[in-house]
Amino acid sequence: MVLALGGAAAAALALRGGGGGETDLVSSTWVDMRSGVGGKAIEELLARHTEAVKKKDLNAWMADVDQSDAAFVKRQKQLFENLAKMPFADISFDRTRLPARQLAKFLPTQLFDRYHAAVHVEAVTIRHRVEGVDSKTVATPWMPVVAWTNGKWLVVGDAAGKDMPLGANGQPWDSTGPVAVLRNDRIIAVVSADDAQRGRNLLQMAETSLKEVIEVRPSGWDGKVLFTAVQDKRIFDTYFAESQERVAQVAAIAVPFYNQVGDWAGSPAYSSTRVVFNPTQLTAQTEELAHDLTHEFAHAAMGPVTTARTPRWVVEGFAEYVAYRKDKVPAAGIRQALGNLVISTLPTDDQFYAEPRNYIASWLANRMIAEKYGQAKLIAFYEAFQNVSEVESAAREVLGIGVSTLEQQWRDYVAQQRG
Repeated sequence: MVLALGGAAAAALALRGGGGGETDLVSSTWVDMRSGVGGKAIEELLARHTEAVKKKDLNAWMADVDQSDAAFVKRQKQLFENLAKMPFADISFDRTRLPARQLAKFLPTQLFDRYHAAVHVEAVTIRHRVEGVDSKTVATPWMPVVAWTNGKWLVVGDAAGKDMPLGANGQPWDSTGPVAVLRNDRIIAVVSADDAQRGRNLLQMAETSLKEVIEVRPSGWDGKVLFTAVQDKRIFDTYFAESQERVAQVAAIAVPFYNQVGDWAGSPAYSSTRVVFNPTQLTAQTEELAHDLTHEFAHAAMGPVTTARTPRWVVEGFAEYVAYRKDKVPAAGIRQALGNLVISTLPTDDQFYAEPRNYIASWLANRMIAEKYGQAKLIAFYEAFQNVSEVESAAREVLGIGVSTLEQQWRDYVAQQRG
């Protein structure tokens, strides 16, 4: 579940203010793709890629890349250079065997026209740990196109399509430009190389935000974060392949990753949450950026206990609770942020992102629980959805009340806060 800090921006402001080149065709012949023949050769190619990144050997990487397309060669060199800058404690490129039909739809037509039957898409799992951040192995997808050319298998292009697995083309090393990796003891920030000064300011801000989160959630997660804030908007847009209309409304997202690629595995286990910024948000006011960082880091902190059953109003409202925890928000700001929003029943997941003011209403619901029952109970309420799917069950188990009482307490609290 990708967690987006989106259209709440306007309401949040109200609260804070109180008011390729041409190439020749390549002929091909019949190619033996039986397991242990073609498959083994590609696995050996990926093993060489692994060693190339570990040894930071550009020539070794490029030896398995088709050199006939100058634009693709340039992209591959940039990909390698970005990978080489990442502080990997470990990394491997592992072939994931999937049915050919499942992958065929991601093969760009121009590559099929060029290589004919001797070309296909591979599903590759990049398993890695970032030093100083990850305690568990993180799996991300890569879908290169490989072709039999000049007597061997080479990487010739990249797969494309809106149904690609979550995270494909969305990693910091996928940036089309060079990146810079900035770090302190608990945070790694990946920014565009020519944006390093702003990146250092962002890293300093992020350290303060992380401290705010750790005060609320000191254990139960790694307490460390990797976030991406590159200027290449394609990295951010990748996570909105099926909802492009929402991209402009979203400031940042928290993306959970697992020990296997979720789209390719039955029951992956949670590993870590990465934060990705919308580059259009990087020019926002300092106070707004700080809020966004705290909100997203709160998602990362709760990532290990967030499930598909956890209601969005709990997930997003909790992150807002952490982000606003030390703010003194006047009644006028709350009235302005909520406007004429009717507070009746807690928003459903289907409704949540359609109404930006649900962020504010949910923040007030979480803050009410913390104030009335204690912050520990709020966290226990959040964690309860690991085992139950209904608010009624979680509320009775943790708070000792039913959902109707919870909603009445929330309505009364909001009315009081509105003044």
